[in-house]
Amino acid sequence: MLKAIIIDDELAALRTLELLLNSYCPDVHLVGKGQSVDDGIELINKHNPDLIFLDIEMPQANGFELLKKLPNLDFEVIFITAYNQFAVKAFKYSAIDYILKPIDIEELVKAVEKVTEIRKTKVSPRERYKALFQNIEQILPQKLVIPTAGDYKYIDLSAVLKLETSKSQYSFTMIDGSTITCPYPTCNLDVESILLTKGFISTEKNMLINLNKVEKIDKKGNGTIILEGNYHIALTPNNREIIISHLEKLNYVGKNM
Repeated sequence: MLKAIIIDDELAALRTLELLLNSYCPDVHLVGKGQSVDDGIELINKHNPDLIFLDIEMPQANGFELLKKLPNLDFEVIFITAYNQFAVKAFKYSAIDYILKPIDIEELVKAVEKVTEIRKTKVSPRERYKALFQNIEQILPQKLVIPTAGDYKYIDLSAVLKLETSKSQYSFTMIDGSTITCPYPTCNLDVESILLTKGFISTEKNMLINLNKVEKIDKKGNGTIILEGNYHIALTPNNREIIISHLEKLNYVGKNM
């Protein structure tokens, strides 16, 4: 019998999975359910489960961050995800199982059977999850979840050209030309600091640009940085040198400058 926990912020999805497990997976004994990373950590420490069904995208912290907080993990994970091609690559490269939403009964049963066989080998899962963390950094799109008044905004950072801030809101310019605006988060979330660790750089006081979307730098005058979609961002001489330095680290020099 596998002691199991479900972690999914969507209550309907959590209840659906519980029903499917009770109906089709008799070897799974559900000992806990949670809707956040904090819930998950508390339940794991309390029940020492064999298996966790873990949603990837959850407000404030995702499923991967939960596992990173448990370096001595000794349980198997079946990820529940709405990702498609990204999940296929990252998880298969790491020999980790996953189920796409909406959940297919046959795939669920197969995933549980696979976990049962893996548990018989007594092999620690730590190295496989370490490999997963390395793969997802390159393969999965980076998502930022911004809590707002009674709601959440999900921003795909891989599709952001630039971020502009004002006294009351964030404004994300996307590669398709659209703009997503968000009021400042209702919690203490420093969006600018997060983006600075995700491949963005500040070009002026209230603007950050995505270095991965740089097409070229026009060095005439003070210099202008040109992003995908022909977006022009004027640079000061000081900022120009900082950005060129960062682009050098990304092997852009000699390509588009």
